[in-house]
Amino acid sequence: MWGATLSAPPSLSSDGWSSAMLRHWRDTSPDMEQPPLDHHYIVLHLGGAKRVHRRSPVAATVADVAAGSLTTVAAGTAYRWRTEGPIEFAHLYLPCTQVIAVAAEMGVNQAAGITLTDRIGCRSDRLETLFRLMLQEVGQPRHASAFLMDLLLHSFTVDLVRHHASVVPTTPARHAMAPHRLRRVLDHIETNFADDLRLADLAALAGTSPYHFSRAFRHETGQPPYRYLVSRRIHHAGDLLTRTALPIETVARRCGFNSPRQFAAAFRQHVGVSPSGFRRAN
Repeated sequence: MWGATLSAPPSLSSDGWSSAMLRHWRDTSPDMEQPPLDHHYIVLHLGGAKRVHRRSPVAATVADVAAGSLTTVAAGTAYRWRTEGPIEFAHLYLPCTQVIAVAAEMGVNQAAGITLTDRIGCRSDRLETLFRLMLQEVGQPRHASAFLMDLLLHSFTVDLVRHHASVVPTTPARHAMAPHRLRRVLDHIETNFADDLRLADLAALAGTSPYHFSRAFRHETGQPPYRYLVSRRIHHAGDLLTRTALPIETVARRCGFNSPRQFAAAFRQHVGVSPSGFRRAN
């Protein structure tokens, strides 16, 4: 509802993504009235350096922010914003339940009371990279990969809780997964590699939380879950390219890729040649 009040519609929006909402704006009014929201939101400042003025009923703040820096805004707060400089930004609207769940997985005592710290224009290379990767995935010509988006969001939230939340996690990470649970996950990926899998579903198969699953999976296989999934898709695509005369677009679709372009880029990255070049050589 707040987005509808801005002076221009978003140039990019993750409509249909159930885990969170991601939006990108350009050239809106420099003055913005923000009501209290029921989500936390994180701003990625884009387009160049700028000066940001923020006013609440009790205080006013002015900050010079660099491109690529982030601002965190806790749920329930209301501000009046004014920007001097290029108007381009992305918002990630993060459900409070997502932050609470991740904090609980990380061992935060009384995670239900956790909130984000109030920061304007802070720098974090990791959070910026994850934010940009989510934007890039939402901008895919077809639908974004829900599995990749979930993994990126989960990693983003873990880092947010670790460095930008009101309570610091204390529980050390676990890196073990029982062999029979790992086999159950691998068999599920092998059977459903072309589907848009979800992180929560794989974690449930392993009998653990998404936070511990991602780390344990990497510890046991040597690869993050999404990279492993893509490697299995590439393996099956190579088999189809060798054994059949199916068009490359059909091979891409049958192996879970959103488009021939995405398929070609992933195939070249993993194999070193294009799908058509691989087919000719084999």
